[in-house]
Amino acid sequence: MTKTVSDFVGIPYVPHGREYAGADCWGILFLYYRDVLGTPVPAYSAEMEAREFCNRSIGLLVDEEREKHWQQVDTPDVGDCVLMRAGRHDSHVGVFLGQGRMLHSEGPDPSVIERIADMRWRNRISGFYRLNQ
Repeated sequence: MTKTVSDFVGIPYVPHGREYAGADCWGILFLYYRDVLGTPVPAYSAEMEAREFCNRSIGLLVDEEREKHWQQVDTPDVGDCVLMRAGRHDSHVGVFLGQGRMLHSEGPDPSVIERIADMRWRNRISGFYRLNQ
């Protein structure tokens, strides 16, 4: 069965989660890429758990992986990764859905669709990234 965007809204926030029963921000991107785009991306759950989900440590993982697997783009397309800061570090991601919207999950709240231009997000966006294939 093909998944639609609405299938991703309301997924409970679970740190390191990679399932519809619970997912963190990367888990939402992981599920979307797998089930909508048909493109596998690394789960990174073990790496994130080992780093104890500290924003600084996760930021370092993001930097390492971004250089290996992702290309920054000026204008995002549907499915591109939205990279955001939490505090001073890049440590939060969402999926760009087009029309200025993104899908993401930021604990403890379940996954939602929000506008990237909203006050809460517009100054936190570090960039848009496309998976190298």
